[in-house]
Amino acid sequence: MKYLRLLLFLCLATAAHAQITVSCSLKQRFHLLYEPVIATVNVTNFTGHDINLSDTPQYQWFGFRITGDGDRMIRPRSLNYHLPPLNVKSGETIKRSVNLNELYEMGETGTFRVQASIYYDGLDKFFTSKPTHIEVNEGHLIWRKIAGIPEGQPAAGQMRIFSLLSHEVGESNNLYVRVEGQDDGMVYCTFPIGRLLDNVAPQAEFDSNDNLYVLHLIGMRAYVLSKISPSGEFGGQTNYSAPKTRPTLRRTAEGALQIIGGKREGSVAQNNIPAVIPKLSDRPPGFPKE
Repeated sequence: MKYLRLLLFLCLATAAHAQITVSCSLKQRFHLLYEPVIATVNVTNFTGHDINLSDTPQYQWFGFRITGDGDRMIRPRSLNYHLPPLNVKSGETIKRSVNLNELYEMGETGTFRVQASIYYDGLDKFFTSKPTHIEVNEGHLIWRKIAGIPEGQPAAGQMRIFSLLSHEVGESNNLYVRVEGQDDGMVYCTFPIGRLLDNVAPQAEFDSNDNLYVLHLIGMRAYVLSKISPSGEFGGQTNYSAPKTRPTLRRTAEGALQIIGGKREGSVAQNNIPAVIPKLSDRPPGFPKE
C-alpha cells in the first residue's frame, strides 16, 4: 500500500512538473542533401487551464535546437522567424509540421541532433522535446546537365543545373531530382520521384521549354514519367506500361517529346508523392503524347 501511495505521488509530481509536453518526430531518419526535412511537433497543455503561446521581446515561442557533428550549433536562416500566437485549450494537443531546411542552414552532410523547444510566457519557461537524430548524405550522382530558361519565362536567360541522384533509404533505393542555379548557387528543389529498380538507368530529356522529363523503371514492366520545370517546380507524374520492349523518350523535330514503346496508364496517385510537392491534376499539361 505504501508503495502504491508513493507511485501515485511520483506520477502526480511528474505531471505537475511537465505542465507542457513537447515531442518532435522526423518523417525519416536518412535524408539526401537539400531534401526537405519534415519535422512534426506535438505540444500538449497539461497546465489545467487554457494558455496562449506567443513571442515576447526576448524569446520566440516556437523553435528548434539543432546541432551537427561535434555538437556545433546550426544557425537559423532568419533570426526574425516567428509564428502567430496560438491558443491551446486545457488538455489539448496541437501539431505543427515544418521543413527544417527552410528554417536552418543544414546545407551539409553529417549527423544532426534535433530538439523542438516551446516557450510559455505564463510560466517564463522553455519546454523541450527529447532529441531525435537524422543523417544527411550526398547520394550518388547518376546524370547531370545544364539548361537555360527560355525567353518569356521568369528568370529568362539564367542557367540551371539539373541532376539525377540515387539515395538509399532503408532497403529502398530512391531516385531524386535536384535543380540548382549555375550563377547564384541556389538550390531550387531536391525531392524524390520514385524507387529505382534493378540498376536500370533512367532516361532524361528536355522539351522546347527546357522542362525536364525523367522516365524510369519502378516495377515489373512499369515505368513512371516525371516533369520538372527550370524553376524546380514539380509538374506531375504519369504511369506507363511496357509489356514487350523498354519504352524510350524521343524528341521530335518541333521540340516536343513523345513516348515510344509504352502505354499510358494514368497519373500517379497523390499519396505516392511527397507532401511538399503540389497536388497533381488528372493529367498535368504538357506531358508527352504516347
